[in-house]
Amino acid sequence: EMQRSLVGSEMCIRDSAGTDTVINSIHKEAHIPLRMSFLIFISTILTVLCGGSVGREGAAMQIGGSIGEQIGEKLRFNEKDKKIMLMSGISAAFSALFGTPLAATVFAIMVISIGVIYHVALYPSLLAALVAYGVSVRLGVEPTRFTVAVPDQSVGMFVRVAALGVLCALVSILFCKLMHGAGHLMKRIKNPWLRVICGGFAVIALTWIFGTDYNGAGMDIVTRAIEQETVAVPWAFLLKLVFTAVTLAAGFKGGEVVPSFFVLSLIHISEPTRLRCIS
Repeated sequence: EMQRSLVGSEMCIRDSAGTDTVINSIHKEAHIPLRMSFLIFISTILTVLCGGSVGREGAAMQIGGSIGEQIGEKLRFNEKDKKIMLMSGISAAFSALFGTPLAATVFAIMVISIGVIYHVALYPSLLAALVAYGVSVRLGVEPTRFTVAVPDQSVGMFVRVAALGVLCALVSILFCKLMHGAGHLMKRIKNPWLRVICGGFAVIALTWIFGTDYNGAGMDIVTRAIEQETVAVPWAFLLKLVFTAVTLAAGFKGGEVVPSFFVLSLIHISEPTRLRCIS
């Protein structure tokens, strides 16, 4: 059994198992091993505790998706229905984690393919998200909420929001390019264990130079940016991009969604023209 766990751990590092595994299982007839979910869960906890710049949603998607698929497997659903169960599991986990049932539903049915909405999974995903949200609240899990003022409904505000949307899209493209570039660079180190060690030292060096604001999920920084509109340095969002790219490229586990919240929430403060979607 220990040998199986070690093999699973090496697969987890070497094959970048995680969110991609969930998405591939929907596109193809691949299956998510339940044991892999446990390994991803432990790996994400260790990554966050040790200062890796990742979010928790990667583990949540993996666990929710695998549980949904396993239930469909046990009930002998066909492949189409098992995919719906998988998306419902993703929606439930995302909703319980962030306290956002509607956003979790939209995320689950749209994240699989760009520009494609899986309408057939809408109601099952919404129901799963609402139930998961209710259970998490009853268990004392506080939803992620921010206190913001309602902006003026003016033409100038809509123009600034549109411009901010374009800017966020450009930064998102930069994020993807940086993630892919860092991944290809780190894969030059063939040994996955050596790759993780090198990535760990790189994160330590970055932390020593720039401080601890960019370690972990960084939700405290997001809260401060949204509610107090303060940021340490104008280029803070770029530093978060680098921290996250290095962490994930090295083989550490976690999600990219929360770090992207960090990056995009700081743009309206760091941007010289002071574009703001909430002010």
